[in-house]
Amino acid sequence: MDIKKSSARAVVLLLLFSACVSLVVPSLAQSNIESDYMNIDVKIHDGYAITTVEEKLDNLNNESVTDKFQFLIPEGAFMSAFSITIDGEEYQADILENEEAQQKFSEAVSGGRTAGLLETRNTELFSYSLNFEANQSVIVKLTYEQALTRTMDEYEYLQYLRSNHVVEDLGVTVDISSSTDVLSVDTPEFDADITYPAADSAKVEYSSKGMPDSDMTVVFKTENTGADGKMLFYEVNGTGYFMHIFSPTADELGTSPLNKDIIFVIDKSGSMDGLKIEQVKVAFSSIIDELPEADNFNVMFFDSNIDSYSDLILPATEENKNASINLVLSKRATGGTNINEALVAAVKMFGNESNNVPIVVFLTDGEPTEGITSTALIRRNVLKANEFDAAIFTIAFGREGSYDFNFLQALSLENQGIAVYFEENSEAAEGISNFYDTISTPLVTDLMFVYDEGSNLVVTGKEHLFVGSDKIILGKYEENTVTINAEARGFTRDGSYVSEHDFSVQTSDENSFIPRLWAYNTIRNKLDEMKVEGETDEMVLNVTTIALEYGFVTPYTSFFVEIPQAEEPEYDSDSGEYQSGEAVMDVAPTESYDSAMVMDDETDAEDTMVDSMPVEEPTEEDAAEPASPGFGLVLALSMSGLAMVAFRNRKE
Repeated sequence: MDIKKSSARAVVLLLLFSACVSLVVPSLAQSNIESDYMNIDVKIHDGYAITTVEEKLDNLNNESVTDKFQFLIPEGAFMSAFSITIDGEEYQADILENEEAQQKFSEAVSGGRTAGLLETRNTELFSYSLNFEANQSVIVKLTYEQALTRTMDEYEYLQYLRSNHVVEDLGVTVDISSSTDVLSVDTPEFDADITYPAADSAKVEYSSKGMPDSDMTVVFKTENTGADGKMLFYEVNGTGYFMHIFSPTADELGTSPLNKDIIFVIDKSGSMDGLKIEQVKVAFSSIIDELPEADNFNVMFFDSNIDSYSDLILPATEENKNASINLVLSKRATGGTNINEALVAAVKMFGNESNNVPIVVFLTDGEPTEGITSTALIRRNVLKANEFDAAIFTIAFGREGSYDFNFLQALSLENQGIAVYFEENSEAAEGISNFYDTISTPLVTDLMFVYDEGSNLVVTGKEHLFVGSDKIILGKYEENTVTINAEARGFTRDGSYVSEHDFSVQTSDENSFIPRLWAYNTIRNKLDEMKVEGETDEMVLNVTTIALEYGFVTPYTSFFVEIPQAEEPEYDSDSGEYQSGEAVMDVAPTESYDSAMVMDDETDAEDTMVDSMPVEEPTEEDAAEPASPGFGLVLALSMSGLAMVAFRNRKE
């Protein structure tokens, strides 16, 4: 059989969910591969966003080609659906456990059958390879879901608008709905059409010929829920799901934000030299300058040693603020990274004499290199020293891979905080300042919720409620439940806080997203627990079971799709006619994926894609390759993705 002719009919689809791996096989020439259109449809209801991206790729060549496409999804989002359409037939991927998906994929490619594998390594980068016929069109459709965070009264939705193809026609539609009124919608730097069909909904529409020069951000505000919050209900298959949205204002609670004792712990090791230390100076001099007088603070720089503004936490007077700002502006980056000594010293500064909320803002760009360098031991030492339960909010700064983000996340999670990261660029100072704004005004501390009819509860957000943020609590209830009593307890500036309210169960079809939101956040919380406590068989089973039931790609589940083979008529030499025959193998079996290779320069591969994602130009090496190389090279591309199995725990 003519291998070239047979492989021209195959469509090979590979999704590599990895920011750390690059293929060693040269990319094939992508001339005359066009994206006829890219349609992005987003539906956001009460902060839960479901995004579907559909792209039609046209092969304008008179021969088959292999094409590689890359795209980004926001951090924290989960892939939930994937399909390809060939000749009008759509093929949906199945969600499987990793081992089963990888085995099926291995068997398919070993048998010369067309198949695809989508898997995650907790990154934001996807890529897939397509090998399709001359003059053929292929439609790729994927869906991902994410829970947006409400900060400073705003939700922010980010849509990456990047492609390594020439996109002829782009369309973006964002439908926003809320259980409270939608107050405003904005698309900074984008001339989008924004309409308000009703008080509780809005619609954003944007289109262009070709891709714009920047990503699209949709910022919208919704009305607060009131002192007791609002509860939504949905029932399916005999199980009830509820969603309690709690976002009262200070006025609704009859109080004002709490004062805070805050310590800024800032890395000034040698790797912070250049733009990073300059951005730190801009961000933290501004943050310190805006501290309210009722707060207390300190500034601590560290490298191999510690250099603090004071040995004590001091009042935020103008004199103290100006002196500490001068200290910030005078710093030079040099030395190693002694994280353990800096954080232990910081949390020991808090004391019983203050009623303020204790907070540490910790910024670093690298892994520990001085003093105690075991991240497990650092976590244990900090947790033991943190006697006053200070919330540690961590900022990982710089190039991904230069710091251990798993460690930083675990450190913050077990100390009532969260970890975020910022790239090293000219906008980092603004990003750091904006993040600080979200944690600068605590409203209720140690907030807890109890429900008389609730089970399998999962809570989003931080342990403290900050001004302009919200708490979302999801859970299950028994069918035929009439009312659910919700009790919220915590502490405000005025002392103990208690809120109690009976919510009448009224299920509605428009709340059908709640079960998936419950599953999404349950998985996220379990993965966070693993970062703190370590991976256990029970946790893995729990995450895997929920992911398989609700169709989410996780570190333990993957999408697998296999394209049915077309039957080829057989030639009957006696009659001189073609007869219908059994399905034929597109190509001969090739070597196992075990022989695949990956490049060592992992981070460079991602950075190149993330920065620009340009259309790949053929190299001299590419030109030397045949125009249609057959299944062997395509398989080599595919197999390198499976080699990543050995890297499961290597990075997030």
